[in-house]
Amino acid sequence: MPLTTLSLTLLVHIAAGGIALLAGLAAILTEKGGTRHLRAGRTYALSMAVVVVTAMPLALVDGDYFLFTIAVFSGYLVAAGYRALARKRPDPGVAAPVDWALHLTMVLFGVGMLVLGGYDLRSGNGLGTVLLVFGAIGLALAAQALWRIYRPPTDRMAWLYRHITLMGGGYIATVTAAVTVNLTMLPPLARWLGPTAVGVPAIVWAITRRQRKFDDRRSNPKPDSG
Repeated sequence: MPLTTLSLTLLVHIAAGGIALLAGLAAILTEKGGTRHLRAGRTYALSMAVVVVTAMPLALVDGDYFLFTIAVFSGYLVAAGYRALARKRPDPGVAAPVDWALHLTMVLFGVGMLVLGGYDLRSGNGLGTVLLVFGAIGLALAAQALWRIYRPPTDRMAWLYRHITLMGGGYIATVTAAVTVNLTMLPPLARWLGPTAVGVPAIVWAITRRQRKFDDRRSNPKPDSG
């Protein structure tokens, strides 16, 4: 790839990453289901698509399999999180081809990340731990999604919890990239896994809060005004 093309790809990658960081934060802070949230979410998903697409040639040029697999992992989280909105009431055993492609790709890459992570760990590469953690998360989420195609959850709001989990995970990946590039004074593992250590409890809290809210509504329905 010519240097000018590579430089342009890198600039687009950085710009899209900055937009994704701001749009994702806006989606988190705005009212869920509102117009601002939907616009911010779409902007985040589109900018992350650009981030993933541009990351792949950059990784191939540098021979960086770590960056390549992380790009696939991040892309899966955001794409599957966005697709969760389209599968609010899935029919058992039925899924669109794009959903099969997303989940099966993540299964393959998840296994590959575990293998590479184990190899890197034995070689003394600290990033092996990161590959093992992200690979296990991606593999677990994709396997769960495939299982739910045949055994849809009974909770009618399960789609929302999955949407929060996946999009939240995608934003963790976005923050991780920003922290890794800009906070180089921190130890590598702190940069790579720090956002996950903070973000995962935040996702659990958000889902628990939503579940309690829906449970309260079911337990205390509003009286019929008619």
